[in-house]
Amino acid sequence: MRSGRRTLYALVAAVVALGAVASCSADPAADENATVTADPVIYPLSLRYHGIDVVRDVPYGADRLQQLDVCLPADSAPRTTATPSVAASAGAPGSAASSAPGGASASASPRAAAGTRPAVMMVHGGSWSHGDKDTAAYRAVCQYLASEGFVTFNIDYRLAPTDPFPAGLDDTRRALDWVFRPSTLETYDVDADRVGVFGGSAGGNLAAMLAVEDHESTAYADGDRIRAVVDLSGPTDLTARSTRADGVSAAFQRRQLLYLGCTAYDACPAATRASPTYHVTADTAPFFIGHSTQEFIPLWESQEFAAALRAHDVPVTFVAVRGTAHSIAQLDEAMSKRVVAFLRRQLR
Repeated sequence: MRSGRRTLYALVAAVVALGAVASCSADPAADENATVTADPVIYPLSLRYHGIDVVRDVPYGADRLQQLDVCLPADSAPRTTATPSVAASAGAPGSAASSAPGGASASASPRAAAGTRPAVMMVHGGSWSHGDKDTAAYRAVCQYLASEGFVTFNIDYRLAPTDPFPAGLDDTRRALDWVFRPSTLETYDVDADRVGVFGGSAGGNLAAMLAVEDHESTAYADGDRIRAVVDLSGPTDLTARSTRADGVSAAFQRRQLLYLGCTAYDACPAATRASPTYHVTADTAPFFIGHSTQEFIPLWESQEFAAALRAHDVPVTFVAVRGTAHSIAQLDEAMSKRVVAFLRRQLR
């Protein structure tokens, strides 16, 4: 039975792959599918970044991990390189100070979209349990996006098992709300109507979760919303479905459970809650999904997520990368430029 099931999954994957190649579109506004081969060099790591200032360790909350870096394009005004004061940027979660600068409520502030530049908020990977914004590859991606004209916010967040779900997701939402504050938009010259999110691996999961739940946020109700999402190798189904023969390894299953704060999948409501595939709506922003064909997060997770997005008429650019490259390891020169082209289309 198990062998027959594997054969069925293989046939389905083959059909999807053939469909992907056949349905490549030259129309940049339409859905797009492609299968590519990546070079082994992470392109953003191979470059030198002249004139890209990085504002480090800006707090957006009270916890030491609730901080971010801001990578600024070379044409940024000098005033944008100053680190905001803790009083203006942070506060206890849920307090007035944590909602808006100066203690004012964010909802009481007039909506500000007067900035001129697009922005991207980056979420690092690490199985929800390790890694940080200072990892060399993520720092390089932050600088690369800034070199392409995007004000880029590279965030940290609380990690499992010390802080299981939904702590990390709550932190990413808090960081995005900080990006949408009028003072942040003004300081970094960001247009509130041109903000996207980017994540790799566990960060891809968190970025996707932000997007599928964006319509429930206060910021969305106020008119501020995610306009584009880049998800590289993000786990999108953390339920018992991922434990089948075609799913993730036993070691990664344990990591998922630690993140979910559960001891078993059969009694873990958080598993569905933390799985983007089950929360897509017609309000979800357009996605760029990159996923390797033989990496440790199975390809079917992104394929089924893309299908769920398309079932709700959400545009998807889906790129299957031949081989085992995981997350931002997919970012050779061609893939990096694909990501930038997608962000430019959606954040224009």
